[in-house]
Amino acid sequence: MDEIIEQIRSRIQSNELNPGERLPSERDLAEQLGVSRNTLREALRMLESSGLVTLKKGSTGGAFLNDSNSAALAQGLLDGMGLRQYDAKELIDVRLVLVNYVAEQACLHATDVEIEELAAVVSSSEEAETNNLDFEDRLERHILFHRKLAQIAHNGISEALTGPLLEITRHFHQNAGPTGGLETHGTRRQLVQALRDRDPHAAKQALTKHFDLLHRRIQAGALG
Repeated sequence: MDEIIEQIRSRIQSNELNPGERLPSERDLAEQLGVSRNTLREALRMLESSGLVTLKKGSTGGAFLNDSNSAALAQGLLDGMGLRQYDAKELIDVRLVLVNYVAEQACLHATDVEIEELAAVVSSSEEAETNNLDFEDRLERHILFHRKLAQIAHNGISEALTGPLLEITRHFHQNAGPTGGLETHGTRRQLVQALRDRDPHAAKQALTKHFDLLHRRIQAGALG
């Protein structure tokens, strides 16, 4: 079974298959790999569990290569937290290290247009918080800010790592319920200005303030 899975992974890594693309039909893939269709089905189910493929039923169904396996990684980390292998403070510490790198790269590589798009996200999020809009809506704008920041750093690996960490953050938010966070937007505005100034040091200072706030909010049962 492991050998079959590795053969499929090898095809993906060699760029024979692209994200979103449908794998060969079950019959064709089984013949190519020299295995029974039942054995292939089991291998595909294991790959689905790992987040590498999605299995769809019906005439237009089949096995499709996912754009990323960040959801599976996020679930693995959440399971680890449930087993008390690590805790929320460790999550914040790792996020701070990663986001400092992201901010530095954004200072170097983000376009002026991208920085202003990030500024618009900050304004939208602050408006939602000020007007006390629906909790899920405010949370989504919060997550969007961090996703956008990771995108404009133009580093695929740091962006891929950011996704699962944000999903865990979403989980903590949902468990904690609505909490006030207007002070967060001040540090975000400082970060945006640092990006405009192409000043990595100032960007990291703003992020340190932001994550200091998060440390304090953990004590109150919330994570931002």
